[in-house]
Amino acid sequence: MKKPNKKPRFRHFRALGAAVATAMVLAPLTVVTSSTVASAAVVPAAVTSASAREAAATAPCGTSVPVGPANPTGIYKTLSPALQSIYQSFPGDLIASPWATTKIKAKPPWKIGYIAFAITNQYNADVLTGLKQQFAIAKKEGLVTGSLYTNIPATSAESTPEEQISAIEQMVREGVNAIIVLPVDSVSETPAMNAAGKAGVPVILADTPPAPGSVYAVAAWSQNQIQSDAGALGIIQKGNIIMVKGIAGNENDVVLYDQAIADLKDCPQIHVAATLYGDWDEGTTKTVVAEYLASHPETLAGAIQDGGMMSGIIEAFQAAGLKVPTIADGECYAGDLSWWLAHQSTYHTVAGCFNGFQGSYTYFDVALRILDNRGPKFSVLEMPTFAITNANLSTYAKPGLPLTSFAEVGGPVTAWCDDACLNKYFNVSGPASM
Repeated sequence: MKKPNKKPRFRHFRALGAAVATAMVLAPLTVVTSSTVASAAVVPAAVTSASAREAAATAPCGTSVPVGPANPTGIYKTLSPALQSIYQSFPGDLIASPWATTKIKAKPPWKIGYIAFAITNQYNADVLTGLKQQFAIAKKEGLVTGSLYTNIPATSAESTPEEQISAIEQMVREGVNAIIVLPVDSVSETPAMNAAGKAGVPVILADTPPAPGSVYAVAAWSQNQIQSDAGALGIIQKGNIIMVKGIAGNENDVVLYDQAIADLKDCPQIHVAATLYGDWDEGTTKTVVAEYLASHPETLAGAIQDGGMMSGIIEAFQAAGLKVPTIADGECYAGDLSWWLAHQSTYHTVAGCFNGFQGSYTYFDVALRILDNRGPKFSVLEMPTFAITNANLSTYAKPGLPLTSFAEVGGPVTAWCDDACLNKYFNVSGPASM
């Protein structure tokens, strides 16, 4: 249940799923514990027995365990050791992008489009503002023309795969040269993205991995839970924890959960006491965690959450009069970081996030590089975020903010992936130019 006058903190970098409008409001508060059997379609078995996990442990607790790619004998084998290390967290097939060899005939100035679901949080608002800023800079350089084409419904109920498919088709008809998309459902929208690609219009997925069957889309993706989840487990080391997931059935929720469960294999002394659904919403998270704490007085050593829900977990522990344990702060907000900064002498965790302006810089740069035939090497460009720890927390945290602040993390616009970072993902280095 949401707090009054609060916007839900849905993760920005993935599809919300085909049932997005319903899930935002009506998703059930599901709890899975050792004494409760839930629907097998909702939460898979979390962990094996302690003895089996102890036998399977192969690396120190706190290590991110490889989960992919699904085709390790393919293009992955040709990557540098540094890129192989990055793509070990991508669970899908890593394939070459057709834009690595297919030349785009359109010359600058180009027309750029942006399609997204309804703006539900500060990140999404900042992405839109940032894209307009990047567009203005590129226009002065003669790289783009007109204004940024946008299609963003006013409400979540209007944000459907069908609406976005129609928007993609319309932008192609209107001569847009590249489209940046924050998809509602990347699976059902893939045929439209492939059709756009065949028409010579690349689609750039905003922090969303490509769906199965996607050929022409290029994903600029972060998997920004990796460092926070593994880092938090390394701090926790032993004891019972809770897992707080996002929305049941969401593809990204599955990817993030599976990575965390894989990391747990190297932590045989950490046991999952319960798996809860917080719906990527601070109010809902506070409610389900508070309900769990009220009925389970056992001490918890920590929590792993799928992003943007740390404040709700903290609030639940505080309301119960309990010490706040180590919580993985993936998809962090400025309020989370400010609270952490105020407790820095006694509290330790790891966070990973970037703000909307940092995202827009990367999405726009990728779009222009593709149009300029710089040749993206892969269908997914996985670019890790920076890790925030106690050592560098003061660089990113602003003191004095309320825990539930929707302000974003700080840092320069190039903090996620600057030009030097992007170069290794393209056949030709450097940003687009006239």
